[in-house]
Amino acid sequence: MGLVGAVLLVVTIFLRPQEVFPFLQGLGFLNIVTGLAVLGIIIEFASGRTRSAWTPQLPYLLAFAIWCFLCTLVKTGRGELMHTVNTVAFSTIFMLVIAYATRGYHRFAVMAVTLVGIAVALSSFGIVQSQGEFECIIISGEDLAAGDKSTGTPTGRSCVLSPRECDEDARRDGMDMGEGSEFLCEKPGPFHTFTIGHGRVRWRGVLADPNELALAIGAAFAFCFALYSSLETKMRHAFFLGVLGLAAFCVIQTQSRGGVLVLAAVLGAYFIRRYGYKGAFAGVSMALPLIMFGGRGGEEAESSSLERLGALYEGVDMFRASPIFGVGQGQFVENYFITAHNSYLLAAAELGLPGLFLFSMLLYVSMKIPYVVAFHWVDDLDERLRPFALSLFVAFVGILIGITFLSFCYHAMLFIYLGLAGALYGAVKQTSHEFRIKVSWKEYLAVLTADVAIMSFLFVYTRIKGAP
Repeated sequence: MGLVGAVLLVVTIFLRPQEVFPFLQGLGFLNIVTGLAVLGIIIEFASGRTRSAWTPQLPYLLAFAIWCFLCTLVKTGRGELMHTVNTVAFSTIFMLVIAYATRGYHRFAVMAVTLVGIAVALSSFGIVQSQGEFECIIISGEDLAAGDKSTGTPTGRSCVLSPRECDEDARRDGMDMGEGSEFLCEKPGPFHTFTIGHGRVRWRGVLADPNELALAIGAAFAFCFALYSSLETKMRHAFFLGVLGLAAFCVIQTQSRGGVLVLAAVLGAYFIRRYGYKGAFAGVSMALPLIMFGGRGGEEAESSSLERLGALYEGVDMFRASPIFGVGQGQFVENYFITAHNSYLLAAAELGLPGLFLFSMLLYVSMKIPYVVAFHWVDDLDERLRPFALSLFVAFVGILIGITFLSFCYHAMLFIYLGLAGALYGAVKQTSHEFRIKVSWKEYLAVLTADVAIMSFLFVYTRIKGAP
């Protein structure tokens, strides 16, 4: 039951069926699925199927969550605690559900297949979306007031460059737009989705940003390597190349420079680590189309870069003003008009240096688990887990690059992958009882030094560039 709940939870978080079928939204579908997953974990502990709750990530996860609540209380009072619950607490629950529900080779493999299946579905939806024609899409005043620009209604009127064409047609035809509504000129896609930024494909919910969609596809694609190694049929070549083709084409259509880097890094990291530097040629060959055709250019890309520079500049100032508690969890956008677009800066600006350190340690330990399993000798290891450990490590390589350009400190997707690291630890412990993940004081010092180096670099970089 725990695995079923975990699979349903991951599908719900990524594919958002409750937004495709409105009756599910009224039922509180996400809350129901989350409750089912948690109940499944409780039953498994009660029945003895899962015996140990330990994973080496737990101390850092709990310390990070507590520090988030403490910073919120210190900087904003109790009024903002519910926001912290809705972000940090729920992401923590998601991580623990995955960590305990997918322990064991078969369960871990099922979750890997689920993530690859979701990536294929998202890539397919994105490709269909990219092939549409530009239409006028109206967004209601209610959705705009709620900050939701992912929900709109195509009018069937074609447009070419800007929403101004849609406004002029609507006025000429006497169309009632509704108070506070506005038009977009975008490409409609499956399940009432549509592009953003004049043609950049995206999904909805936690993946309503094209950059986040690209990161999700790139990270999930890493598990294709493990599935390819596990399959014994000749069709595995077609499977791998087919998924790669879908993922690469969709990432290109997101026009996400960070997404291109993530998928290229996943390809490069796997082939170099698996086949040595001779494998670099294969990785570069597969990533070359992404590098050539992916990302954005021109005035729009330059404007986006300037906005992000401004966010970096302000984030560094927030950290300097309060290096211990930051401005409070979730308060970056209350102090600047956009988010940080850098997870490490976001953690420092909102949670101070202690928060950045705890966030970094959570990432470090989570990445160390698959690294040790994939590349070191482990007594009594179920060897079937090693390809999945390598895939998870490669996924983390892509994620660490991707979150350099995204605000992912509390993102559900990141915590799902952190949960997979915990699940891998538990799966290894089922046969290798002496398996341990230890962190030395030198590693603590190295992580702290890296955090200080990141903030020092951002300070120097933003002061040289200056505020936009």
